[in-house]
Amino acid sequence: MDVDYTDDEYLLRLRRGVETEIRDYVYEFPDNGMIGNRMPEARVAQGLAQMRTSLVNPYWVEVEVRDTIDQIEMDVPILRKGAVIADDGKGTVLLFDPIAGEFVLAQRVATGLVTIGVRGDAVGCFLAR
Repeated sequence: MDVDYTDDEYLLRLRRGVETEIRDYVYEFPDNGMIGNRMPEARVAQGLAQMRTSLVNPYWVEVEVRDTIDQIEMDVPILRKGAVIADDGKGTVLLFDPIAGEFVLAQRVATGLVTIGVRGDAVGCFLAR
């Protein structure tokens, strides 16, 4: 994806898209074939409320991509630009990865931000914290 990393309108569209995703989110848990238990509706509602309050004015950052075992073991990390969309205030941020075209969770560490292998839609990633 070819993105101008200073494009305020692009970042605003990302934020609005996430706000819409939160507003329209419907938690679905198939009756068959899933491992684990259904998340209680109150927990989903609480997670969505936390996500709303964690939204930030998006901004670009550099992030280390450490999603796979191979990436974790690399001496020189893959660095990528990502747009911070939400910050839970506890060390976890939700980023948009424009190259992959998906959202990703990252942890704050001493050297900056590092992805942790959780990727997908914005709400699903945030609720997976």
